[in-house]
Amino acid sequence: MSRHRVLVVEDDRPTADDLADLLRSLDCEPIVVDNKRAALAKLQQEALCLAMFDLQIKIESDSIRGHIEAGRSLVREARKLYPDHAGPCYRLPILVVSGYAREVGAAVDVMKDGADDVIQKPLDSRQVSNAVRQALERSGRASHEACAAMGGPVATAPGTILLAVPGDRDRRRTRVTIGATSLLLTDASLRVLLHLIAGKLAGERVHKTDLGAQADQGFRGISVLREVLKPALGEVDIIKNDHQGYYWLVDDVVIGDVDPDKLIELGDAKITALAQQLREHAAKRRGKSEP
Repeated sequence: MSRHRVLVVEDDRPTADDLADLLRSLDCEPIVVDNKRAALAKLQQEALCLAMFDLQIKIESDSIRGHIEAGRSLVREARKLYPDHAGPCYRLPILVVSGYAREVGAAVDVMKDGADDVIQKPLDSRQVSNAVRQALERSGRASHEACAAMGGPVATAPGTILLAVPGDRDRRRTRVTIGATSLLLTDASLRVLLHLIAGKLAGERVHKTDLGAQADQGFRGISVLREVLKPALGEVDIIKNDHQGYYWLVDDVVIGDVDPDKLIELGDAKITALAQQLREHAAKRRGKSEP
């Protein structure tokens, strides 16, 4: 039986060896590197099931010492490559192994960057084993055979913006992701965004009347959506219009995974109709990709 392949990024050799031995005892195959550059290469080239990053790592193999920001930026860049979710967990789980985990602020920040869990040093073998097993189970990888169905890294050109709708619900809001940043949208803003996504996938612009405005009125929903997206985009505007009532997403936006089943479960008739449109677009794209 094939084994889970786990990327370990740790520049302290004894700690790296301990993690590798522990992973082998869990019937996993460790792939060990000691710097950010090598880790990103593995993330782009290898079929991985889980990643374990030290928070304080070197940027390159010949760097003098590691830095916390190098580990945090690795988490963010890994999330851009692997943004997809399996329920509340990412499909490629990232566990951060750090001596700084006892600092609440650092732990919260790295979770916001896209980590699934933080493991504190000095390492406790039982804690690490439990964290690995739980991360694999939550991400839908309880057996390695399930990993074959998981997607690889997202291939995006420099400057592109990856937009995905995992569909997870938090109270009365729905999560979307832009790059490595998660945002929670009200149903009203979600409807507008899904209209724009469906329009982009169909190669069409969306008229304001389809978004809910009257023909002789402006449409405030676009302004509200822009404000909601600002924490992820800053001053970058991904929504354009022709001042004649039509709106569309800019070319730099790449549409990632959208989960229509979760959107339909929301019970909103307009969101359900849009989710079904997106499902049809996905089926057409799969059909074109087949020989």
